[in-house]
Amino acid sequence: MGLLAAIAVNVLGGAVIYGTGGLGAAWVAPMLGFGSSGIAAGSTAAAAQAYYGNVAAGSIISTLTSVAMAAPTP
Repeated sequence: MGLLAAIAVNVLGGAVIYGTGGLGAAWVAPMLGFGSSGIAAGSTAAAAQAYYGNVAAGSIISTLTSVAMAAPTP
């Protein structure tokens, strides 16, 4: 599950971040499990982070986390 979650986060997140200049990241991040308080337990984002372990600054996961924490989500 971790590898598939990592692929999903990287493909979807990367497409939104790099394909739209980050404009759609605030809508896609919550769908993957990134929220205003961090990564939701049991989500796709949590499985991806568990697969990677520590993530580097500037990575897709860290970018989606910072976008979700800065953007107000319902």
